[in-house]
Parts: sequence; C-alpha cells; structure tokens
Amino acid sequence: MNFLAPFFLIGALAAAVPIVLHLLKRQPEERVRFSAVHLLTQAPVEHSSRRRLRELLLLALRVGALLLLAFAFARPFLASNLATAGATTVVTLDTSLSLSAPGQFEKARTLAKKAIADAPSGNLVAVVTFADGAQVASQPSADRASANAAIDAARPAAGATRYRAALNAAVDLMRGRPGAIVVVTDLQETGWDVGDRVTVPDAVTVEVADVGKPPANLAVASVRATADRVLATIRNTGTESQLVRVRLNAHDGADRSSSTRVAAETTVAVGGGSTATTSFAVPDARWVSVSADDATGPAADNARYLVLDRTSKPTVLVISTAGDLAREAFYLEQALLAAGGDGRAYAVEGAAAGELVTWDQATLDAYVSIILTSTRALEHHGRELLTAYLRRGGGLIVAAGPEVDGDVLQEVLAGPRLSLVSPSASTLGARVTHTWGASDVRHPVVRAFGSTSGALGLVQFQRVAVLRTADCPVLARFTSGEPALVDCASGEGHALVLASDLDNRGNDFPLHATFVPFLHESVRYLTNGQQQASDYVVADVPAGVPATPGVAPLPGGSAAARLVAVNVDPSETDPGRLTADEFKGTVVTMGGGAQAGARLQAQETEERQHIWQYVLAVMLVIMAVESWVAARAV
Repeated sequence: MNFLAPFFLIGALAAAVPIVLHLLKRQPEERVRFSAVHLLTQAPVEHSSRRRLRELLLLALRVGALLLLAFAFARPFLASNLATAGATTVVTLDTSLSLSAPGQFEKARTLAKKAIADAPSGNLVAVVTFADGAQVASQPSADRASANAAIDAARPAAGATRYRAALNAAVDLMRGRPGAIVVVTDLQETGWDVGDRVTVPDAVTVEVADVGKPPANLAVASVRATADRVLATIRNTGTESQLVRVRLNAHDGADRSSSTRVAAETTVAVGGGSTATTSFAVPDARWVSVSADDATGPAADNARYLVLDRTSKPTVLVISTAGDLAREAFYLEQALLAAGGDGRAYAVEGAAAGELVTWDQATLDAYVSIILTSTRALEHHGRELLTAYLRRGGGLIVAAGPEVDGDVLQEVLAGPRLSLVSPSASTLGARVTHTWGASDVRHPVVRAFGSTSGALGLVQFQRVAVLRTADCPVLARFTSGEPALVDCASGEGHALVLASDLDNRGNDFPLHATFVPFLHESVRYLTNGQQQASDYVVADVPAGVPATPGVAPLPGGSAAARLVAVNVDPSETDPGRLTADEFKGTVVTMGGGAQAGARLQAQETEERQHIWQYVLAVMLVIMAVESWVAARAV
C-alpha cells in the first residue's frame, strides 16, 4: 500500500484527542456512607463493567473515524498495479507536404509499423501525426492493431514540417512514463526553426526512422504581381537541368470551382538545384494560378495562387452613431475610397454602434481596420467584440469627437490605461485654435510623410479631447503640449487615438492634402503594411477559410466577399536535409524524468482505484454507529 499524499497521515495524530479526553474523564469513585442499605435493594443499578465497555466502544469508534479520515486524505493506492502503466513507445509520423511525393509516404508507413512491431512487448504504443501541428492519432494502449490502423488512416497533406510540435505532443502523451519517441520523417532541414530546442525527460529516448531523400521536385516557389506583370519563380531540387512548362491560369469566379482559362504559357529552363523566374502579362481576372508540370515530386506545390481582384478591396468599417456615412463621415469615407500613395483604395462600410449587439466575431474580423467615431449605444457585447478584434491583431482608429465616451474606450482597449475627456459641442464656439506637430518622427504613420511632415502643422483644431496616458506612445502633440495622437497596443493589435474628430466638425483636417495619406498610412500601419493580407500559408489561414491550397472567399459581413489565396509554405520546397545525429542534437534531456514519471504513474493508478472513496464511506458508517451508541448511553 502506497500513498499519493503521505503527509496527510500526520493528521492521524488527531486520534489522540479522544484518548486523552477519555483518560481525563476517568475519576475515582467516591465512597458514600449510607446507613439504610436495605432501602437500596430495589433501585436499578447499572453494572460498571457494562458502562466501561460502552465507553471503550465509543472511544474505539471515534479514534477509528479520525484515523480513516487521515487515511482517506493521504490518497492510498495499491503499488502492485503500477506495473500496468508500463513504458510507452510513441511513433510520430510526418504527414507534411514533402512526404506526399510518389512512394515516400508508403515508405514512412512501413517504417512506422516496424517501429510498432519493434516496441518491447510490455510497452504501450501511441501514434502522433504531425506537419504544421501535431494530432494524436492513437492513444497509448497495448492494442497494437489500433496503432497500425491509425497509421493506415494517416494521409500526407499540404502543411510544412514542424518537429517541435511533434516532440512536444509525444512528451505530453507519455505523461512522464519511460520509453521511446520514434520520429518517422524525411529529415527536412526546415522542420527546425533557428534556435529550436526541445526538452524530453531523461527516461525517454528519441529515435529517428529516416524515410530517405525525396525524389527530384519541381515547385512553384513564389508568385507576385507588379503593376503590369505576374512574376513566378520555379525551383528545381533535382540534379539535372529541366525544361519546365509553366502556365498562367486566369479565374473569374470566387473559388477554384469557377471557370478557368489558360491566359499564357511558356517553357522555362531550370538548372539542377537552382531556381528560374518567368513573367506574364497581368490578365483581366479576379485571381490567377501559376502551375508547372512535375511528375516526380509532391503535387501540392505544382501551383501557386495569387489574388488580383480589384473589385474585392480590403474593407474598412466605420462605426458611427447611426451608421449613415454620407451624413456622419462623408470626408472620412471619400478619403478611404480615394487611391493612396500605393495606388490602393479601400471599400468602406458603415455601421451604427448599437448594431454590433447582433454581430459575431467572424463578422467583425473580416474588416481590414475599424474606425470608431461614436460609442453611443455601444453595448457590452459590441465592446467585447472590439476588444477581441484588437487582441487578435486588428487595427482601430478612434476619432475622439463628442460622441466618444472615455470610459467605454478604456473598456474596449482593456489593457493600456487611457483617460479621455471628449470635447462637448459647446467648445466649438470658444474658437480656441490648436495646431499640432509630430513628436515621434520615426513612427511609421509620421515617417511616411517624409519631408512634408511639417504640412501637418497647417491643420487647425477648434475642438479637441483631453488625453492622458502613461502606457501609449505619443506620436503628435498640440502646440499647448497636450497629446494629439497616441498609439495604444492592446493584445496583438494597435489603436490610434486622435484627440478630435475626422469629419470637418472640430477641425479642418479633411480640407488639407495630408488627410488622405494620413488615413491610408494609418490603416497600412495598423495592418502591418499588408492591408489584411490576401496571401496566406496553409498553417495560418483565417477562421472559416479551408486549410488547403487554393482561393476562397473570406467569411464576414462585407457586401462583396474578399478573396484570399492559400498556398503551401515555400520552405517546404527546400531540399536541405539533416542527419539523424543533427536532429538528435536539437533534443535536450531533462534530469529527474524518472522521478516525475513515477509520480505521474502513481497519480494515474490512484485515480483509477479511488480507494479513498471506500475509506471515506467506512468512516461515515463508523460515525453513524458512534452516534447510535452514544444516544443509547444517555
């Protein structure tokens, strides 16, 4: 018998309390002289021996109850059952893109099944499949047929190789048991990021089952568009030079099922172990795919997708009091619709603050950026959506006019402390004129103006909010020294807070030439210059977009669904390989693994047996008996 928490056995000392009380209660009987003894002959007399027996029974019951309580808290278990936990062999099977070359995954399956067959007879066996992430395909068990079935069901996909995910999942699955992790992979070098290290317990060994070098592969490594050309880079991982037929396919629909036409075709010579670039004229299409013929390598990297759709612009949401942009945000809307310095324009949609109560997170996340001009009727649900939008990397511009409440804004930011006192409508009549200037010329929003940043000082403000913050960098100040523009980080996102409105009511900013570039550069900064990227790798697709190569509409509330391209990670086409020793060199053993494993095995055994519950039940029965005996003694 062992105990999971033996320190609770100290509580058994409490059993001495009723013993001490019993001993203290014992007193010598007094002798009382009584002359008329004949008068006592009819009085009922309780025999002292029976009373003493009852007291001893009560004492035993009370001591036993206390001992059992301490015993239950110590969590007992039968140590003999620890042997059933056993050591564990976890087979991690690489299902990344590089394993999808003809014949490669069949080799991987064979090696994985061999690892199961070679596992010691007493070992539990589990299966983990991995690419960008790791999934448990078979839980640890003695059923080897189940593990083999999980390997048969595994399929290579379009993800990239990530060894860290596989090893971490395997360590978690072993739960401290001793054993081995067998990594079945082609040892692609890009599976480790620079500086990657994985720690495993010292009771666990890591073995590598090398699938072998993949066959020669031709891949479309990248596709990008310039003003009038589509540029495609073709990679040849083989040793021989090849002539590759490359096609530019034009698509007009919203996904891969739409009509396709070959817009252009060419032949490119690509040397062994090198790349070559070709270009095509930009076709009139919503999106294009560039494909190359390859009979020996993985199929998923034979094409790459690029969105050209100019009718599906990144959409900015403007939240105002009533959602009427023509009346409440005319200048703001027109500035976003105009082309910025990069030739890009935005689609603009308006929404009343009160409408957000019926929205969900996916609807809000579809917008490239949000401009908040009013918090009136912004309910708690809407505030939570905006907070989550920021934390997930969204960008927010706040125009702190009279309709923006400082307390509501602080709740939305939910991180940096910001005190805001919005201007009232009456302050406009005071005609106190402020101008502003840049405080941080290195910030992207200000830096983009270059030598013309001084033109910002021509803007005149008659109605400004009072901003106070120690957590948000000040990008611009009024001539009075008060903050005019601050950048507040919240989660993964940022909020630019302007201490005035953006629609020519409290200032003349919209009438200046700097207004349009200011808005465009602000949105560009808030989206990390990507304008809500239209190109994703399989591992990082937005919510609601299938994690397979191709083009799909982005879910959301936008009137015209924006298209996004999903491509394979270009690193997966890199032919570099590791040796087994180099792979193992990235694995660090952690001391004390055996002790940790024993503790975890003990915990699992105790949780299966639940002996403490039975002990507690016996204690309750004893307490009931003790109460009954004590009642009979009264």
